[in-house]
Amino acid sequence: MKLWYSTTSSFARKAVATLKYHQLENQVEMLRITNSFDPDSPHNKDNPLGRIPALQMENGEWLFGSFLISQYLDEMGSQPTLFPKDEKRWRVLSLHALVEGILENTTPTIVTERRFRPENEWWKARHQQLMDRNIRSFKQLEEKLAEFGDELNIGTLTAVCLIDWWQFRPDNTGYDLAKDFPNLTAWAAMMNEKYPALQATKPTL
Repeated sequence: MKLWYSTTSSFARKAVATLKYHQLENQVEMLRITNSFDPDSPHNKDNPLGRIPALQMENGEWLFGSFLISQYLDEMGSQPTLFPKDEKRWRVLSLHALVEGILENTTPTIVTERRFRPENEWWKARHQQLMDRNIRSFKQLEEKLAEFGDELNIGTLTAVCLIDWWQFRPDNTGYDLAKDFPNLTAWAAMMNEKYPALQATKPTL
């Protein structure tokens, strides 16, 4: 198998952290890219969507999207599942969906425009609308995380990826998460300290 990933992508980190949690490194060839926007990047030759993460299975077929890839790796692994099957399942998946929603609010418009367009071309009214939604969602995220404490599941793992990425890319979001939500950043730091799979995959250039 081979996995296209980036050390700066919160989506890719989810898949890589899942892989490391289940200790599957010897079964997957790790292929790092440094610029997903480069049309000549080699990952675009294998990956028709041009998005990361992307996992090629042993039979040659591709899996796309961090959620699907994480599920696949989780089923391969021998550690306790990150996708509970008991009564917690829907609460965990609801947490995951909230975190993914914040990322989807932020990445395509706010981050892309702030990185690649001059400020006079930013869609600032849309940025503000999306950021208002994010702030409301961060408040709900604090409440949801209180239920799980230091438990590791696909929802809490993805929340760590979001919080760390937000602090890693402050210029790209234009919002100081640590200032307004110190409980979230403190919680993520605690989770990174407790779980080696998270500590080993913190975002880096």
